[in-house]
Amino acid sequence: MLILRAKTPDEDEVAADPPGRWIAGLSNEMPLMDALELIYLQRFQGVVWYLPLAADKDENVEYLHKLRVACRRLGVVLDVLAEGFSEPPRQSLAKLLRKIRRCCGQARDLDVRRTVLESQLSSASVEDAAVIELLCEQTVRKRARVQQTIRRKLTKLRPDLNQAGAVLLSSLRSVRRDADDGYSSFGKTGRRILAKELAALWDLAAWELAARDLTAQDRESTAALHRLRIALKHLRYASEIFIPILPPSFCENFYPHLEEVQDLLGEAHDATEAARICSTTQKKWKSWRGKKKWARRGLAGFRWGAVRHGLEVTRLACVQQGAHARTEFLEFWPGFSGDSFRRPVAALLAILQDPAISVAGVDPAGEDVSTAGDDSTQGDDSTRGESKDYEHLLPH
Repeated sequence: MLILRAKTPDEDEVAADPPGRWIAGLSNEMPLMDALELIYLQRFQGVVWYLPLAADKDENVEYLHKLRVACRRLGVVLDVLAEGFSEPPRQSLAKLLRKIRRCCGQARDLDVRRTVLESQLSSASVEDAAVIELLCEQTVRKRARVQQTIRRKLTKLRPDLNQAGAVLLSSLRSVRRDADDGYSSFGKTGRRILAKELAALWDLAAWELAARDLTAQDRESTAALHRLRIALKHLRYASEIFIPILPPSFCENFYPHLEEVQDLLGEAHDATEAARICSTTQKKWKSWRGKKKWARRGLAGFRWGAVRHGLEVTRLACVQQGAHARTEFLEFWPGFSGDSFRRPVAALLAILQDPAISVAGVDPAGEDVSTAGDDSTQGDDSTRGESKDYEHLLPH
């Protein structure tokens, strides 16, 4: 079995602890290919560490969530640093990572649904709480059935993952041995890539905001916010790769903004999905009235009127929760896309790439970047032309 530890990549064993979100051992002047191997080793280690736990430890649902996050983090490495990998093995590993995430997707949805439903219990009446508890019980039973499928699929995918990881590592080391001086330093490459990632997010956001009213709670605006959420995840995981080569202010001041805006969109998405499930459940349970299914599904002790009321109250509470998160996001977004994040970060990256640039309120050492510079110093013209293509996220 292949296991890749950053410090001893040739050892065939699993690390004692899972890797964290930050990549240890990187530096600005490190050759790009040396840094790429270090990043790949640590991110691949995260996937390998969590995969067996997500398959076997069904009593701790966080392992499954962390496996999905580890897959996304490695997937972003394969994406934003694609120039350093051989294409066929890169594509093979990326495909396997998508399979693992899809395999765990339904289980994660059920875990989130249960969390949202349980959050409604404290404010529900006795009768409505009984309906919510029934929904939670059914979710738990379905989750247990899904876990059996996950265990089988992940066990089957595990050797394929190790093989694909070994092939990509071998090709990466081969490229590294043959690399000439044409590759720049990791710091220079990282700042260039991060600037492109930021420009890509702003391009997508500008398109979505111009195309529709995101305050409307309809299907199109919900889908648009979900696309923004996915793009923010991508930027967040890309930022985690490069934070070690950025001033401390980025990690301390700006990264928390990324987490906050992504969390708000996640809460809105989860609550909206829970509300949708309440609606479909109401239609389904209504069709069971007077049939054997009503009793078989645990509804024998309930009157339809009480069930309908409980489902509707729960649905409305979820709608309200989602609307609140959406409102918070829309209030937070102007600052995030302006003075509190976009402008100072763009200015900081511009200075780091060219120290001759001077931006008001931005210290090249990163000690004070809380004030945005003039719009003319943001580097929009220089980065937008190179912006990563997010067309796959736009509706057709």
